[in-house]
Amino acid sequence: MGPDQELLGVVVHSGLVLARSTGAVVALRRITAFPAGLSLEVVVLARDVHAEAADRRARAATVQRQAEAAARREDETRAQRESETAAVWNSRAAAERAHARRQAMIDRRYLPEFGEGDTLRLAVLTRAGGARWLDAYQSTRSSTEDHYRLEASYWVAPLPRDGLVSLVCAWPEIGLSEVLTDVVLADLAARADQTRSMWDAAEDL
Repeated sequence: MGPDQELLGVVVHSGLVLARSTGAVVALRRITAFPAGLSLEVVVLARDVHAEAADRRARAATVQRQAEAAARREDETRAQRESETAAVWNSRAAAERAHARRQAMIDRRYLPEFGEGDTLRLAVLTRAGGARWLDAYQSTRSSTEDHYRLEASYWVAPLPRDGLVSLVCAWPEIGLSEVLTDVVLADLAARADQTRSMWDAAEDL
């Protein structure tokens, strides 16, 4: 999930530190409004031992995701072959049962679920008071021996009706404790309606 890539959103907030410690800081670079939701652009900086911890966890998370994807592709290929074999030797019903059985096995995670502490956690509070944890729809990271930088974009949908966004962020494993921040976005619905298509904007040039 994310914003329509052909739309120019409207920046409705920028420049807000969400949490910090002596060796790490996370900031909300900007909030961009679209008719369907909000794009949150977040940056995390860490240094020294905090940078080492963040980089180690990010690398491990990448390896884990790649291993999970490879295992799933392998299982799907095997399931397809077995389904085709069942179709040849048995009835269509038997083939469908075989495929369903194999698909259920694929959907079960073979590798241990990666720990929550291996990336920045960002959540938006719901009207009921619960936390809806967000997944980044795009991110980049860079690191040196003693510096780490993560830039990530998160999608919040639908638009908050009252213009209030309550964010919770945390990455205690690198020194960022859980912090709640309220952001008030005035006239949010009206500003989101000002979103334009890039194609329409190009006609003005």
